[in-house]
Order: sequence, then structure tokens, then C-alpha cells
Amino acid sequence: MTPRRCLLPARPTCIRTPISLAGKKAVVAVTAGVPADHYTPEGSNQATIESLLSNWHATLRLCQFDIQPMVKLYGTAFGLFENDLTTAAKQYNELLVSFAA
Repeated sequence: MTPRRCLLPARPTCIRTPISLAGKKAVVAVTAGVPADHYTPEGSNQATIESLLSNWHATLRLCQFDIQPMVKLYGTAFGLFENDLTTAAKQYNELLVSFAA
């Protein structure tokens, strides 16, 4: 019987370390199909969107990112009013432009 060969590289190919990411801005942007009231301890998901995505926050903190406030857009599965969608897109665009500054 021939021994199986490991297909993984002998050493990691990623040259980034948590320290090389320190101070860079990061944001978690999320859309949810249901309205915001579903993401409360009393809602159907029985948790906030922040608690459900806490692993992202922990990873960003570990890598010493400058974590920006989470961007959330709820109710996308039911269609949004044009003005709500326009406002959300404008705010998100402004956030991204601020990263370039």
C-alpha cells in the first residue's frame, strides 16, 4: 500500500500577519432579508445581528484592525422602498469614500 501524500504546502504561503494589518480600517456590511425586529433577543432569530456575527468582530480585533461601525440593511427579501434603498446606498458609498481619505 502506497502512503498518501499531503497536498498542503510545506509552509504557509500567506505573508500577512495580524501585525501587518494593524490600524487598517475594516467594516462588516450585512444585508438581512427579514426586518430588524427579527434580530432581537425576543425576535424569531433570538439574537442580534451583532451577536450572530461576533466571530467577525473577534477576528478583526485579533488582527488589530481599526473596526468601523457595522453596516446593516434589513428587510431586503421583501423589497425596500426606493427612498430607503437610495439612502442606504448613499450612506454606504460615503463610508467607502471615507476609507480612501
